[in-house]
Amino acid sequence: MPFNTPGNTPARGIQNHMGGSFDQSSMQDIVDGDAFQGPLTALFGLAANPDAINPHVAGNYIIDSTAVDPITLGLPTAEVDDNLTIAIYSDTAFAHTVTLPSVGYANGLVALKAIATFGAFRGAGMLLRAIDGTWQVLASAGITFS
Repeated sequence: MPFNTPGNTPARGIQNHMGGSFDQSSMQDIVDGDAFQGPLTALFGLAANPDAINPHVAGNYIIDSTAVDPITLGLPTAEVDDNLTIAIYSDTAFAHTVTLPSVGYANGLVALKAIATFGAFRGAGMLLRAIDGTWQVLASAGITFS
């Protein structure tokens, strides 16, 4: 039951927590649905030691490496991770890549893609949302999918 329909609760997003106070779990609900509301995590990986992003945790990432960072990102789990968001943007002028283990970028193209290549300029990036085991591309700037 991945979607918010009568009789179930969504996998990610704002939930009703016991206790009536705003706590860390309430904040995580907000970040799960809008990665930009979470803390910024800097990525510094290089070819010899690339970054890997956990596909089951919402995140707001900025690439700040001194050369191309060949980042890996797993696929989200269908229904469990639905509505989770990840934002990845570059603050450097390198053609970074974010590679999935198999095709899973749904960006309006005819077929799903597995590699996102960043334009070699600051500000290139993408906002992703997990739905049914794929990453829906909600927004992208300077990204080529292949």
